[in-house]
Amino acid sequence: MLHEVRRFAGESGRLNQIAAAAAAVTMLLVLAGCPSPVGGGANTNTITSGSTGGTVAEVTSLFVPDAQTGSYDFTTNDSAYWGQNGYTLWALESSQTPFAQRDVVLTKTSGNAYAGYGIVFCEYDSGDAAHDETMLVVMINTQEQYSVGVAVGSSYTAYTSSTWMSSNYLAKGLGTSNEVKVTRDATSGLFTLYLNGNQAMTFHDGRTPPEAGGGDGYLAVISPQDSFPQTAVTVNFKEL
Repeated sequence: MLHEVRRFAGESGRLNQIAAAAAAVTMLLVLAGCPSPVGGGANTNTITSGSTGGTVAEVTSLFVPDAQTGSYDFTTNDSAYWGQNGYTLWALESSQTPFAQRDVVLTKTSGNAYAGYGIVFCEYDSGDAAHDETMLVVMINTQEQYSVGVAVGSSYTAYTSSTWMSSNYLAKGLGTSNEVKVTRDATSGLFTLYLNGNQAMTFHDGRTPPEAGGGDGYLAVISPQDSFPQTAVTVNFKEL
């Protein structure tokens, strides 16, 4: 077993029917549209960049630091980042080894309601072209759902029983803020996820070998259902 997952009271393992239907259409990968949350099989889906799958790209220039607030603002309506299979855009802003914690307030004010946005951490890149860059990921959307997993290149594996998990710990709707906190026990390597101060789940890094730390950053998914250039995708990331 590559990882251990526990969930706590107040968080539902049932995908709501609306989200399942929408996610099947709008997110072929939630690192460029996630592995489909509907359908029975393993919740791992390897995609390739281009017409057969979503595109994953590190675009640091889209995550703009705000010196006054200490936050990062992501916004784009550039059609270069829209595709029929989705885009996942991410950037690193710092690093820590060993990883101790991230505590970030996320606020999405425009864009598709089901497209994910969140944090990446424990990013590792060996610099060897034969080995893909890897990172741990926590995402939420504006429909009271979250996803936790690992990205290896353009492949995403969820650490939860469904790719998207429903949780009443999360606030719903565009313009609402949600606090996402991840801690790591230095002895056991156990990660704990908190949503708005409530413990939602624990998990281990499923990589072999697991990484004790690495790059920290942010990500935002552009859904095929986003309307570029008419409506931008806008997300604010505020470290606490």
